[in-house]
Amino acid sequence: MENVTMLSGTMSMQSHLDELVAAVRVLAGADFVDSSRIVGLGNSEGALHVLHYATATQDIPFAGIVLAAPPGRPKRDVLLSQLAVQLAKVPGGSELMSKVEDAAARYAVGEPMDLDPGLPESVRMLLASFEAPANLPFARELWAESTCDSLAKVWIPTLVLIGRRDVQIDAHADGVPSERVNTNQVRGVPLECSR
Repeated sequence: MENVTMLSGTMSMQSHLDELVAAVRVLAGADFVDSSRIVGLGNSEGALHVLHYATATQDIPFAGIVLAAPPGRPKRDVLLSQLAVQLAKVPGGSELMSKVEDAAARYAVGEPMDLDPGLPESVRMLLASFEAPANLPFARELWAESTCDSLAKVWIPTLVLIGRRDVQIDAHADGVPSERVNTNQVRGVPLECSR
């Protein structure tokens, strides 16, 4: 519990990268590990951290990376699409979704979400987690980031896996942007992910 208090509000993409760098150094230092053959594996949000490592200048580069269920859209878009599906099943869901989108728009420009009390408690709790002081500034960085932001900078073997039945990451909405980046990267065509 002491560590939670100490780390509150200090987590960031950089702190996650620093932690991964330290872990790879420990792994590479093991007698039974060939440090030139280390492959990074990240699942969901973890894919973002593996990509940050792969694109940063490191003394122990990955030989390749595997990205399982990586968000090919900004986290806010993934979250909003999931909430839209859930709220569509609730009476008055479209009005509730409008309130969620308003809160998300406020958050995106650095303002408090100011959540409507009429939103279901589960939705309020989920959205409020992005504003919890313990999660800042990390949550704000995560809100707008997708794997496509870093994937275009990767020039090592990369495998992207998205299950067609994944309930969080969509094979089409998240996979197609990632596939476009990979395809055009091989051809040497510059590409930005769609937002």
